[in-house]
Formats: sequence, structure tokens, C-alpha cells
Amino acid sequence: MSKRKTTYYLDEEVLTAAKLTAAATHRSESALVEEALRAYLVDEHRAEQAQASLHDLLDRLARRPGADELSDDETMELAVKEVRDVRRARRSRAAG
Repeated sequence: MSKRKTTYYLDEEVLTAAKLTAAATHRSESALVEEALRAYLVDEHRAEQAQASLHDLLDRLARRPGADELSDDETMELAVKEVRDVRRARRSRAAG
């Protein structure tokens, strides 16, 4: 992958911390910044995916028969239960 030189303005404390971390971990400052940016972008993508999943879940809940008859509290309880079920299933898949 080709690389391009670029310039960013950073807070002095952030720059100092980056330089010290790069030196302590035997990496270049450029490699450290690139790694941090990649990690951030992956986390942002995961956050976007989680938000999309939540919207999908709420849409599915709204389409359930009788959903329009639920109170706000009942709807929230149902959403929380669904989220917990999804998390439990993910943990089960990860463990097995």
C-alpha cells in the first residue's frame, strides 16, 4: 500500500505522549499514529454497525403483532430483553 505525507496539528501533550509511546514501543511515530487511526476507524465502523442493528431491532419490534398496543415501558422492556438475548447468543457462539 502506498503512503502519502500529510500534516496535522496536534495538541502538544498529545504529540509528546505519541513520541514517548512510539519510542517506548520501538515504533515510528508515523506507525503509531497510523495504527491508532486504524483502530479508531474500526471502532467507529463497529459503532455504526451497532446503531444500525439497534434500528433494525426497533423496526422488527414495531412490526410485531400487538406492538402498537404496548406502553413505552413495555416496549423498552421488550427491547432490553431482545438485546440481552442477542448478547447471550453472541457470547455462546464465541465460547463454542
